[in-house]
Amino acid sequence: MSAIESGRPGDAEYENSRKVRVLQARTGVSLDEAARVVARPDEGAERIWGKTVDFVDVAFFERGRRAARAVARIVTKDGAPLGTGFLISPRLMMTNNHVIGSEAEAAALVAEFEYERDVGGRMLAPTTYEFEPTTCFVTNSQDDLDYTVVALGRRISGATELAALGYLPVSAARNKHQLGDFVNIIQHPDGRPKEAVIRENQLVARSGTTLDYIADTEPGSSGSPVLNVQFALVALHHWGTPHRELTDENGKTIPKTVNEGIRASSISSDLTTLRTSLQSGPRSLIDEALQLGLSSDAPAASAQTAGEASARMQSAPMVAHVQDGVATWNIPLSVSIRLGDAPLAQMISAAASAPGTGAAEARVELDPDYSDRDGYDPEFLPGAEVPLPKLSRDLAKLAAKNLRAGRNEDPYELKYHHYSVIMNGARKLAFVSAVNIDGATSKDYDRSTGKITEPTMGIDGDGASEASELWFPEHRIRDDEQTPRDFYEGQTTFDAQGNQILDKRTSGHRNRMFQKGHLTRRQDPLWGDDESIIKFANADTFHVTNCSPQVGFFNMGIFKQGTNAEMRAASEKQVVHQGGNLYWRALEEFVLTNARAERERVSVFTGAVFDDENDIPWDRGRQEMRGFKAPRQFWKLLLRVENNELQATALVADQSPLIDYVPEALLRGEAVSKPLPYDKIKKYHFSVAELQKVTGLAFGATVMKADTFGAGGRSASGRREVRRIEDVVILRPPQTKKRRK
Repeated sequence: MSAIESGRPGDAEYENSRKVRVLQARTGVSLDEAARVVARPDEGAERIWGKTVDFVDVAFFERGRRAARAVARIVTKDGAPLGTGFLISPRLMMTNNHVIGSEAEAAALVAEFEYERDVGGRMLAPTTYEFEPTTCFVTNSQDDLDYTVVALGRRISGATELAALGYLPVSAARNKHQLGDFVNIIQHPDGRPKEAVIRENQLVARSGTTLDYIADTEPGSSGSPVLNVQFALVALHHWGTPHRELTDENGKTIPKTVNEGIRASSISSDLTTLRTSLQSGPRSLIDEALQLGLSSDAPAASAQTAGEASARMQSAPMVAHVQDGVATWNIPLSVSIRLGDAPLAQMISAAASAPGTGAAEARVELDPDYSDRDGYDPEFLPGAEVPLPKLSRDLAKLAAKNLRAGRNEDPYELKYHHYSVIMNGARKLAFVSAVNIDGATSKDYDRSTGKITEPTMGIDGDGASEASELWFPEHRIRDDEQTPRDFYEGQTTFDAQGNQILDKRTSGHRNRMFQKGHLTRRQDPLWGDDESIIKFANADTFHVTNCSPQVGFFNMGIFKQGTNAEMRAASEKQVVHQGGNLYWRALEEFVLTNARAERERVSVFTGAVFDDENDIPWDRGRQEMRGFKAPRQFWKLLLRVENNELQATALVADQSPLIDYVPEALLRGEAVSKPLPYDKIKKYHFSVAELQKVTGLAFGATVMKADTFGAGGRSASGRREVRRIEDVVILRPPQTKKRRK
């Protein structure tokens, strides 16, 4: 507010990356040019954010008129006004949960379009549509969202077709708003004919799922669209004062005098996640709305655009390709939502009242623009080029194709921030997850608060059960080539005496279940100077493509000894976990801690060893998962440059000794009565050649030459069992060139 009052509203936005995207979207300049202007605001940014901010393109009026057509008054069938709503697709309307909270409420209401005055001040004849909640009804009163999406049915009165009204797409793009922006609200305040509050409203605060703005609203404005200068949807208005969020992202108290709306990106995120639980009919309508948010060129689609988009949707697969901005998932909604005969609203209500299974996670913010992902960089290590592993012809037949890959791009690579994944579509798990780690700029991300800090040397801790965290589907590959995000929910476990563990909140339960174990671990891609990218990188690791079933005791552990004084000092401060000193997470922690301590760059390939004959059948009785198997072994290939030479170290960990103790994967068909074998997990240092043999992947001549395995002595099998970090040989002898005589 101070920045606005001083005539520099552009200074209100503190995220430079957001400023760059907004400037690029509104001016059409390149991202590089936008970044230059943002870095030197006195050289040109004032024309966008400074004292001339009241000047707008004349198309402002046409955009506003088109946006207003999609807005309706929500009334009872006897004409009593309740609130406002707006179309987000040719069939779906959005409003607040506190306006329409259930299917029964929707059935008793109607949407009244064109309840407004013409240019001569005369009332138009409104057109009224019934709601059709049996076709599609999704609502969320939890997690600071307060939205409802409901289908429209038959026309009751009036002459206007739905296709002529257009829609306001729900987009998760990051280029729609910045603090200090003017917003416009089209509404039915106090049930009056449609009105607009324009220009004299500015965004003054942003929280996890909300935006706060100075504006004039009244009862009846609930459910109104909050629109930017181009009339793109940025929020769903729902409260006349801060209600869901009382402090902004920086912890400052939000004044009671401002209005609050739910961010469109938060709603997009929630819908993207819930779509997987819907039956085919409502899911196709939600997918259509999400796709429109990605593909619509105009902020408020015209009637012609709406018709054309609807036709495109009918001929294209109904899959939303990306997600979100900010999603809030508290403990109650970590419970899987399954659809049986009960309506979705009842299912969500039941899930909200169910007990949680783990600690709450901080809000997860996904980057909606997947074309902006950098992915794994093969030239990341100094002086060495290490491409992604290559698939053999037979493995390529099993690989999931990236449906959005460009003409000159790897058709199997799924790029994320600082890492990439190649999926085995037949096994629904990753062939490889490849990450670049920059130890010099590595950061920590607090899972409870979402704060980014300088790194500590200790392990991140066990945290919440990996089966209860929010994981995201990957819409660039087919649904049947990945595990559903709810697949791990509701597992049954037994204690060492064979008694069923009833309290699923206990560590005993989590340690005896299959967790969604990260392949590329969460902390590895968190580096650089852009905090928004670091947050996005954290969220990217929670795609289901990056997880694999790992037994709880296997998915933990901490190293006891380090390779230098700083690491040893850090490890001495930790409480050594009963899981031992070289389980899977201990190997992961060793890699990251060493990179941070030495401020070096490291690349890591990680994956499962697929053994179709011996892996553990675990389809959990689900038809769509028939034939799914949990891998017994996982591998890592650590790549770094030391002594000016590439060093490649292959590690394999075997969770087989624990798998027989997971009740849902029992081979003997009965619970065990003896203690878990903490010290029986097998850990190996593999040669790269042996790793190629068991995985079928080709790592290339450069990596083969850099193998550190031979420095540890001969081994006919190409593998050597290790019991502690010091047993892993991570440096090969310096290669000296022979002099010519």
